Amino acid sequence: CKASDLERWARCGSNFVRSIRRKLNMARAGPGSMSVQASQALQDMDLVKIIRAYIQAAITSTAGYKALILDKETMKICSTMYGRSELSDSNVMHVERIDEGGEKHPHLELKAIVFIRPTRENVTLLKRELKAPRFQQCYVYFTNLLSPIHLQELAEADAIKEQIQEIQEYYGDFCVIDPHHFVVPCSRNDLLVSPKLSASNSTSALEYELVDRLVAGLSAVFLAVRRRPVIRYQRGSEHAQRLADGLYQLTYRQQVQVFDFGSRSSPIVLILDRRDDPVTPLLMQWTYQAMVHELITINDNTVRLSSPKVPEDAREVVLDTRSDEFYRKHAGLNFGEVGLSVKALMEQYQSTEAKHRNVESLEDMRRFMMEHMDFQRLQGNVIKHVNLMSELSETVSKRSLLEVSEMEQELANPATAVNAGASAEDIMRLARQPGITDKDRARLVALYCLRFEGDALRVRQMMEFLQGLGLRDREPRLYAGVDAVLRAAGQARRAGDLYASRSIMNKAKTMFKGLQGVDNVYTQHTPLLTATLTNLSTDKLDAQAYPFMAGSQDEALAYAAAFKRTPPREVIVFVVGGTTYEEARAVADWNERNPHMRVLLGGTAVLNSSAYLNALGASSDTSSSSHAIDMR
Repeated sequence: CKASDLERWARCGSNFVRSIRRKLNMARAGPGSMSVQASQALQDMDLVKIIRAYIQAAITSTAGYKALILDKETMKICSTMYGRSELSDSNVMHVERIDEGGEKHPHLELKAIVFIRPTRENVTLLKRELKAPRFQQCYVYFTNLLSPIHLQELAEADAIKEQIQEIQEYYGDFCVIDPHHFVVPCSRNDLLVSPKLSASNSTSALEYELVDRLVAGLSAVFLAVRRRPVIRYQRGSEHAQRLADGLYQLTYRQQVQVFDFGSRSSPIVLILDRRDDPVTPLLMQWTYQAMVHELITINDNTVRLSSPKVPEDAREVVLDTRSDEFYRKHAGLNFGEVGLSVKALMEQYQSTEAKHRNVESLEDMRRFMMEHMDFQRLQGNVIKHVNLMSELSETVSKRSLLEVSEMEQELANPATAVNAGASAEDIMRLARQPGITDKDRARLVALYCLRFEGDALRVRQMMEFLQGLGLRDREPRLYAGVDAVLRAAGQARRAGDLYASRSIMNKAKTMFKGLQGVDNVYTQHTPLLTATLTNLSTDKLDAQAYPFMAGSQDEALAYAAAFKRTPPREVIVFVVGGTTYEEARAVADWNERNPHMRVLLGGTAVLNSSAYLNALGASSDTSSSSHAIDMR
């Protein structure tokens, strides 16, 4: 390697560290108007706009025809933020994975836009590409901080061919679901949900790797929104504490200058453990987005319908709030409201179709051609949402989910006066009915065990009841999940007051809420997260249960005093083990009602009841180490 080449790269790396790591580089995303949008996105902490601006800046960094090179995770990040047509509009003609095997053909007519995570594996694969170039030029964008060692390795690999024209850090090391909701994906979320059952009770090397991935993902969120938060975490959770410590060491010790954003007030990042609220992911959901995820499952904005009434070519549908106005407006509305809106959408389509059939003059033909694309889009939306609502309705009827959900809500709602004996009889009666699935039986018993944890005899009887129904033999992972719920998320392992029973004040608030009643018996439950945010905004969040991560006791006391004087205006809540769409909706509602404190919600997955019970059951599955559970 020639000295001049290394000097050129050293200069590039030096400028890179000084100018890129300390600012969010969104100027390349467009002309002056884009900088205004970017500034507003930063002010609002709008993750969708920020990540889209990063991708836009990367794919428009050079003129001409381009290829987009991604890895497994950035493929998900890009696919949920950018459509094929949008990529084509920016002259992206080819997309491939850098980590896929098989023969790769040269594309010397294209310039490579590389958007990957700065991992050892990716750097090794990129070095291989640089030594045997398949593209005209190479523009490299890493989703997180790039180590100097990796930078030097790339410089040496590129010394002869000089393929790399630009190298930047664009902090997009996480998946964005909604402007306020994100995921740091990890390969084994079950290890973060399930209790350790090893004899030594020691943390495995894989668990350390998972926490390192979470540190990388959350720190990228901090850099993307240009904030260095003060860190609080849930005491008693090893994963939450280890994550908090890793973030503190990185942002306040190792990379102080990188995370120094001047005089901007510090938000709080509150790191919670899923065990604090095991009830929410077990419940049947009745808002549109959450209901689709619970009954069908949303994977990277894509839903796969299973009804034989839907043609095969129409079974895979995309749910994207950016391109689907109906979904954007109705994602958080309840099932009944969405049904009425789908009916209105159908009537609008029928009216438009009748108008298009009546083409008698040149003016009618001109109008038809002008409106044709809008009509096709309306037709596609009608078909999609009618099919979705039909499958949801059929599932609700087939599984008697109205009756199941009413029972669930009684068990989950602290304001409801329930009796252990009567509830057990009601669950047994309901579970024996035809149409009730094993999963619904498991959910009901898990909720019962959490609500009546103190009655060990009743809990044991309910587990024996499940076994008597044959669930242990038919669905061993499901049964193991119910059996593990108290070990993983029983009262002794929770920091929050899940059933509002630890203080007279909480009991009084719950009783008052119960006396007020609710509009819908199926939506009585409120996630614990809402109470946690309320306590945080009023400086009532228990500092013993949720301490500050600091280098000394004096530093922790200084943080506590500062936030007592001025409550946080911005909060990032991160749930180790995963979030739910019900919690995401609660955060969206919070942001609308409380403009004085904006909240972002993140987690290691987006759970539904199947994913959560499977993760709980993985701790008892001897084969769990051989495969990962897809939590999305």
